Amino acid sequence: MIRFFDINAGVGVFSRPTVYSSSQQLLRLMELLHIEKALVYQSLAREVGPVEGNELLLQQIGEEKRLLPSWVLLPPRSGEYRDFHSYVEEGIRKGVRAFRVFPSVFRIALSEFVAAGTFQLLEERGLPLVVSEFNQVDGGDWPGLRHLLRRHEKLPVIFSEFRTRYHIRLVLQFLSEFANFYYDLGSCWNYAVVEELVALTGGERLLTGTNLPFSDPGQSLGMVLTARLSEKLRKKIARENAVALFEGARSGPA
Repeated sequence: MIRFFDINAGVGVFSRPTVYSSSQQLLRLMELLHIEKALVYQSLAREVGPVEGNELLLQQIGEEKRLLPSWVLLPPRSGEYRDFHSYVEEGIRKGVRAFRVFPSVFRIALSEFVAAGTFQLLEERGLPLVVSEFNQVDGGDWPGLRHLLRRHEKLPVIFSEFRTRYHIRLVLQFLSEFANFYYDLGSCWNYAVVEELVALTGGERLLTGTNLPFSDPGQSLGMVLTARLSEKLRKKIARENAVALFEGARSGPA
């Protein structure tokens, strides 16, 4: 049986109707879908304010080992933080396994995050960054991504969006060009795209996210389950790559 590690799930009450809101509801859905673990963020952190939402996330998931916390960030001088460096360190001490940015949601260009030094500590500590673009199809800020990947060559950067369509050509290019670029397969459901991506990468740097509670998880999980791949490769992109990336993250003191 293929079990999944979902790298893209939200909890909380969002501004539009969703299929669930609580972490317990998410866990029940995960059991039905054979999702072993999920990297989660909080609705308030995505839609209103990261500091309040990130703290609420930790309260909501508690000690639940199947849910790994990821904190949303804004640039250091955005007015959110008293001391940005201390805030990120606090998250690491509390077990945060990855950080996220939503550039299009907050209308802040990815290049501004980079210029402000948002990701320096993450790179030093080996903590992955998820760049999430969910406002439109093919919504990725590719010049900004290129700038980020070049500036922080040791930072694992995961690109995830509502849907990649024509820009799958850019995904292939970036996977070839940057060893620290990872791709969320849940972003794309083009015909035979998983096979093409695996042919390029050998199955490395490919992850699976459902975009719950907004998208039907059958789409992203089905892309892996129906791909013309060996069982070994399916397991790799369904779960094993994510386990290596997030559970190996240095979330404690250096």
